Amino acid sequence: MGSRALLSLALALWAGLAAAGGPLFLWELQDARGVLRGWLYGTIHVCDAACFPLPAPVREALAAADSLALELDPADPALGPALARAGMLPPERRLDEHLPPALRPRLVAALAAVGVADASAQRMQPWLLGTLMTLQAARLAGFHTEQGVDLWLATQARARGLPLWSLETVERQIAALSAGGDAAQLASLVEVIELIEQQSGSRYFGAMLDAWRQGDPAALDRLMREEMAGPGTEPLLADLLDQRNAEMAEVISARLQHGPRPFIAVGAGHFGGPAGLLERLAQRGWRPVQVVEGGE
Repeated sequence: MGSRALLSLALALWAGLAAAGGPLFLWELQDARGVLRGWLYGTIHVCDAACFPLPAPVREALAAADSLALELDPADPALGPALARAGMLPPERRLDEHLPPALRPRLVAALAAVGVADASAQRMQPWLLGTLMTLQAARLAGFHTEQGVDLWLATQARARGLPLWSLETVERQIAALSAGGDAAQLASLVEVIELIEQQSGSRYFGAMLDAWRQGDPAALDRLMREEMAGPGTEPLLADLLDQRNAEMAEVISARLQHGPRPFIAVGAGHFGGPAGLLERLAQRGWRPVQVVEGGE
């Protein structure tokens, strides 16, 4: 199997699907005395109608929260323009100049397969183009940003007048998406092209969804780091996941100290493994307790 790092970037975090029962991608965050201080929920940024309604314990936790925290507010009008500015090449440059000659016709074919114009693609940085192509592949499989769980949560918060705050800045996410150096960025773009060439998106999406439905962050972490990522993308993942996990855990921990009980929603791919949010928060003295639907 070819590796799929940028697939894991965009689907990183395929969560939020309602489960019939069993463990959810939702954790209570308790202090050392076992007192509930907030909730941590894994989300996806693209989904379909099957994501909704979210499981009852998720909706109940959101209703009981004092605020909603997201990586970024998906409705922030500054988000799109900032990504566009950072993701465009200088006017005199073309993407082909950054690609090995043998990769160029493969890129053209992959762009056509997902409905992205080559002329537009030539203006983009590799990280922005790879993200766009992955989202287009997801759309063709029936999953859309308009039905993303983060967007739904933000809409609910605004409707209720619930304070909404961001764990990161737009600039930090752009830095993470473009991290790792030229070689890692090229490796990520190649993986997206291979995904499209092999028409294997639905299979990989399904594996991610299965890990979510089982409430298993360890399985999801293995999929992302072993099945969907190769050695060439390790510098990218080190910043995109590991370093950001450390930073977000610090922000979350500081917020939990203040007393209010926030509902914190982060892409589910940030949860598992020794560098994941669950472990990072445990190291800071918090007790993440997974919520089970229909049982203890």
